[in-house]
Amino acid sequence: MNYELRNLYQDLINEQQGFQKADPADIQYLLDEINADPQLGRAERAFLRGYLNYHFREVMQPLDREAEFRTALALAPDDHQSNLHLGYETFDVGKYATALTQFQKIDLTLHFLWSQIKIRELIVSCHLHLQRFETAESLLFPLLELSADVDDADYALPTELLRALAQWHAEFHAAIGETAWQRLVELLSLVIKRHDLNCLFQDELSQIMQEDFSSLPGLSD
Repeated sequence: MNYELRNLYQDLINEQQGFQKADPADIQYLLDEINADPQLGRAERAFLRGYLNYHFREVMQPLDREAEFRTALALAPDDHQSNLHLGYETFDVGKYATALTQFQKIDLTLHFLWSQIKIRELIVSCHLHLQRFETAESLLFPLLELSADVDDADYALPTELLRALAQWHAEFHAAIGETAWQRLVELLSLVIKRHDLNCLFQDELSQIMQEDFSSLPGLSD
């Protein structure tokens, strides 16, 4: 794969994300350039089409992003960006078993710390959605300990994880038992206070912690 050229196009796409509102003409121009560039191979072109549409689906014609990422992977099976974005795409549409398989292929050492934490959160979220609660527990506790220790610059919002915990809190609580659940609440409270998440995720946290939420210092203020 021509990683240098693909990365250049990714940078151009990411620059468009920095604008408050994407211009459909600019996005179409990028798509036309991707389709026409003779230096891009089939794998790079398929990945970039999927990547562009993943981020700008609201101003583009419908595109089968999963198929594009699968095409890229069929041609370059070890490409971690294609694995990662196939994971993102299938997670977003509720194909959690597929997403989990993709995320588990990722070499975390290729990612910044915040991205490593996000991928680990998505793996835990997949296990929760698949109701594999014991595995989720074993992966979640060290992840929360790490998340409570890192600076904000190394931490992305745990949206998917908190939504999964909110959805499955009753079943997860029952599966892991009261002692483990209280430890989870304690660790989660440390993460919330460390990164000031209580206002952003008030609904999810109130579902997860229920009566515990109002009793934890600093979380109900």
